[in-house]
Amino acid sequence: MSQSSTPLARYARILEVLVSCPNGLTLTQIAQAVGLQASSAHRLVNALCEIGFVSRRADSKTYVLGARMERLCTLAVSPPSVVAMVEPELHELVREFSETAYLTQLNGTVVEAIATAVPDDGEMTYVQPGRVMPIHATASAKAILAHQKPDFIRQLLSQPLVKYTENTTTDPQKIMQELQTIRTRGIAICDNELDPGVLSFAVPVQGADGAVQYAIGITGFSQRMQTKPVKQITTSLHRASRILAAKLQQVAHIAM
Repeated sequence: MSQSSTPLARYARILEVLVSCPNGLTLTQIAQAVGLQASSAHRLVNALCEIGFVSRRADSKTYVLGARMERLCTLAVSPPSVVAMVEPELHELVREFSETAYLTQLNGTVVEAIATAVPDDGEMTYVQPGRVMPIHATASAKAILAHQKPDFIRQLLSQPLVKYTENTTTDPQKIMQELQTIRTRGIAICDNELDPGVLSFAVPVQGADGAVQYAIGITGFSQRMQTKPVKQITTSLHRASRILAAKLQQVAHIAM
C-alpha cells in the first residue's frame, strides 16, 4: 500500500485542503479535492469532526478546521508570520481573478507552498500548504530559482528531473534559458507542465536582504486562465510582491 493511499494520508489531505479554504468546503468539494468517493469523504470527515479537528458550520453545509486543530496550528506558528502578512494580498488576488492565489518559500533546496487562498464558489485548483513544488515544473519554484546563485541553480538542475507531462522541460540547458527569460520579464509561467489542464503565473518576492526566498502566484484551469490578460496578472502579482516585500523589510528593521 502506498503512503498516499493509507487512511492516515487521506485524513492529512483533507486537513490540508481545509487549511487552504478558510471559508469552508462542502463534502462534495472535499471529495473532489482529495480524489475520494463522496461516501469515503463523508466517513473520514465525520471521524475528524468527532475529535475536533474539523467542524461543520451550523448555518451551512460547509466544513472548516475545528477549534482543536486551529489551536495546534496557532501553537506551531511564531509571530510575526509571513503567512499572516501575505494573507490580505492573496485574498485580493482571489477577489480580482476568481482563481487560487498562493505563496511559496524556498526551504533549503526545496520550494514548498506555505499559504493559499481560494474562491468561495466554482471549480478550482488547489495548492495545499506543505506541497512541494518541483523546481523545473512550477511557476513559483522557477520564479524563486531564477534569482538564486548560478552554482546553486546548477546543483539543483543536476538532480533527476521528472517529466510530469508532455510540456515538462527536463533539459537543464533549456531550463537555464527559461530562467533568464523569467529574470528579464519578471514573471514565471507553468503551462500544463505539472498538472494537465492547469496554467499558473508567479513572481518573486525580494526579502529585506535582497535575496529571493518567496514567490506569489495564481493558478487555475487553463481554459479559464487563458481568458485573463497576462499584463493584468503580471501587474497585480508584482503589486502583491511589493507589498509583502515592504512588510518583510519593516519586520527586519524592527528586529535590528
